[in-house]
Amino acid sequence: MTHIAAGASEATYERNADLISGVRWVSVLDSRTTPVCMARDGKVYEPGKGPRPPAHWRCRSTTTPVIKSFRDLGIDLDEVPAGTRASMDGQVPADLTYGAWLAKQPASVQDEILGPTKGLLFRKGEVPVDRFVDRSGHAYTIDELRRRERGAFRKAGLAA
Repeated sequence: MTHIAAGASEATYERNADLISGVRWVSVLDSRTTPVCMARDGKVYEPGKGPRPPAHWRCRSTTTPVIKSFRDLGIDLDEVPAGTRASMDGQVPADLTYGAWLAKQPASVQDEILGPTKGLLFRKGEVPVDRFVDRSGHAYTIDELRRRERGAFRKAGLAA
């Protein structure tokens, strides 16, 4: 289903390329979102380039077009306010990313979603959610993160 929806969206973006400046990845803001979708949420890719949902089996992510500004389109109007999007906590600003949403959650929720070690790295080591996966969307193990983020481990009090 997500694959077909993504294909239809891409066709729409291609047919309206003169109006679109980018394509934004939008992930679900809840505790079931996968690391790859957490990392990609809010990222804007060039039209026709970059990853698109589905990122994995049962992916719930989608994309939205980033429309050029009225000024860029030659229209002398103020821009429309961003609006809201759904989260497991209710409506939140549309431009709130998964990482920013997660940062507002209690430590217990962060640990439930990321696991206790990654939760500490996120909070105290200041490792953003997009650093928990590689470019292809593979989630790093704790050992891989320990090699990649030595300073963050020390900062979080996790240095071995």
